[in-house]
Amino acid sequence: MKAIIHHWSSGFIFLLCAFALASCRSTSVNLTAFGRSTDLPQGVDSLTIARSDSIIKFLFVDYPSRQKAEKLFNSALVALDRADSLHRRFKKLHSDTIPNYEDVGVAIDSTAAKSAMGLLKQIRSDLQLAEANLLQSTRLNPFLLPSKEALAQTYILWANVEKSNHYFEKAVAVLEDVVKVEKGEHVIYSKLAECYFRLANWQKALDNYIKAENVLLASNFVIDSVLHELPSTDSLKNEIHFDYLYAQAICLARMYKAPEALAILRQAKEKAVSENKKKIAEQYEDWLTWDNGNIRAAEEKSNALELIQKKRYEEAVARFEKLKNQLSDPTAIDEIEWRIAGIEFTFLNRKKEGCDRLLRVVKKHTSIPDHPQVRAAYESYVNDCGIMHYHLGMDFIQAADYKQAQKYFEQGAKLDWYGNYKCYLELAKLNKHDPGLTLDIVDRVLQDPLRLSDDERLAALEIKLSALRKMGPGYLAEASKTYQEIRELQKKR
Repeated sequence: MKAIIHHWSSGFIFLLCAFALASCRSTSVNLTAFGRSTDLPQGVDSLTIARSDSIIKFLFVDYPSRQKAEKLFNSALVALDRADSLHRRFKKLHSDTIPNYEDVGVAIDSTAAKSAMGLLKQIRSDLQLAEANLLQSTRLNPFLLPSKEALAQTYILWANVEKSNHYFEKAVAVLEDVVKVEKGEHVIYSKLAECYFRLANWQKALDNYIKAENVLLASNFVIDSVLHELPSTDSLKNEIHFDYLYAQAICLARMYKAPEALAILRQAKEKAVSENKKKIAEQYEDWLTWDNGNIRAAEEKSNALELIQKKRYEEAVARFEKLKNQLSDPTAIDEIEWRIAGIEFTFLNRKKEGCDRLLRVVKKHTSIPDHPQVRAAYESYVNDCGIMHYHLGMDFIQAADYKQAQKYFEQGAKLDWYGNYKCYLELAKLNKHDPGLTLDIVDRVLQDPLRLSDDERLAALEIKLSALRKMGPGYLAEASKTYQEIRELQKKR
């Protein structure tokens, strides 16, 4: 285990040099006054030895203490690794079987809950053992920095297990002590930044992510998540650099500094070594620039979306309605209207209201927007609006209200969405007593046969055949051709 001692003061170094160069007589003197009896080494006087001894006891640890400290450290690592492994199993178990972390003890009679509680008990026991051993290790050998780093990691894991900021605060205290003497490991600054982030101290988190970045860029090696030194490569360095820049952008966003956050985020995108990380940065950039960089509004939207995940739909709608009044960008307002319409139609049984709301959004645009992101959003609105009209039409068919069904199918057919042929097909069925109109409608359906399933194409051909027969002798040849198509399609099924 290598001893790590850094940053001697220049005065202290000068003093040691003076002691080493002093010319002294080499007679033996008893040093009982300094707590030990020994002979003076040749060339060193008693005053120098006294001063040196007073310094040495603060800088060096005797061999038995070092050995015991290292043994405790190794024992703690075993407990910490076991706790980490059990915690991963615990998270998977409760996520698969128990909806909320706090509900672990609710269904205590279930096998899954009992198993989860058993794991939690063992995790806590291992963390207590790791903490006790590491505290004793650091007392025996204050220079064994890996013990302190492992102690901080113990508190970080404990914080995640207990969902308590108290342990993050303890980890911060340990790591702040470590970085006073070890300033050359970027991962330690990163862990310190993570703890401050979890404590919502955004400025401190930002400061330490910047320090982690600076140390990383100045290093010829990198350190992975378990503190192993790895050869530095541009790819590996860029990957870690991306993480630090991305974290800085998040910290700045939490402080509502949108321009600064965007500038850092764009630097991160340049360092992305995979398409996945680039996509992550782009998605966060979209979030940051929403409603012209209105971060508070973006946060409010995220909060409303969380309510949807929790199935609190009325609250989500109320939140969105309030948010609309805080927005300045028309595209952001359109998005919120689309989200409200979706909730009304899908979850609140207010289908007609949701359909009408979304139709108003679609009709605002006389042409498809040029901006790629706005265009994609607009296409989603049109498709969802068409789906709503189609399903409402089918609801009225089920209720035998064919007049209302006709209106919704007609509106749905007018929209340029991928399934508008479905509305045309239903209109053809509704208007079967007007063969001329039916033929006009069904021909629109059959214009793009690749979009149709075999069942849909067969239904359209059968409607066409019936209309052709009603049109009289002049249409019988086409009727015969249509009949042959029907027969061929039936044979394939």
